[in-house]
Amino acid sequence: NYLKENSSSDEVFKEKLWWSLYIDNPDATRFLLCYYENQFKTNEIYTDLWIRDNNKKYIWTIEHIFPEWENIPAEWVKMIADWDKQLAGLYLDRYAHTLGNLTITWYNQNLSNKPFEEKRDRKNNKWNYIWYRNGLKLNEDVVNQNKWQVKNISERTNKLVERFLKEFKL
Repeated sequence: NYLKENSSSDEVFKEKLWWSLYIDNPDATRFLLCYYENQFKTNEIYTDLWIRDNNKKYIWTIEHIFPEWENIPAEWVKMIADWDKQLAGLYLDRYAHTLGNLTITWYNQNLSNKPFEEKRDRKNNKWNYIWYRNGLKLNEDVVNQNKWQVKNISERTNKLVERFLKEFKL
């Protein structure tokens, strides 16, 4: 009862989830992404997404699929906005920090502004995929895309928001 009396409504929760949750609260964003992933894990295939390195930094970190940096690489301007740099900038402001554009990966510091195809299809050797094809359920709908556009981000955001609204309904 205390939680219900002191919490935001489901409508406010939905609004917070749908917009730039990462900007408002990166820790809550990380929790939700890890929570989602852990719903699909068993003891046989468990990955500890909360482990830290010797400097106490998370090893699995949040990754922006469409890069979050203002200097958007040409490959991304072409993919997200059909070469329209101004439109790409608007999309960056509107969609880059939404749940649908975020995932978790071990190799985040190496991903940077790389093209989508490289992030999706990277291997660490001849046989093993890394980055987005890291085996996380969270990435299944990302690795099945040929392009990463606003439509993909919106659809994925809707899917995740609806899931979290059901999971955390007050």
